[in-house]
Amino acid sequence: MEKTKKVESRGKQIGMFVLKTIVYFAILMALIYLYEYSGLNSVHFIYNEF
Repeated sequence: MEKTKKVESRGKQIGMFVLKTIVYFAILMALIYLYEYSGLNSVHFIYNEF
């Protein structure tokens, strides 16, 4: 039984790094958008006038 090592090419490693970077950036942008959309900075507190 011979153990074979999976050797990835440098191009594939760079491609995976770029892909992961794009995916993480998209998730971060979606979270920032949802935070802004939810309006946490606006006044929606029920006891604001008391």
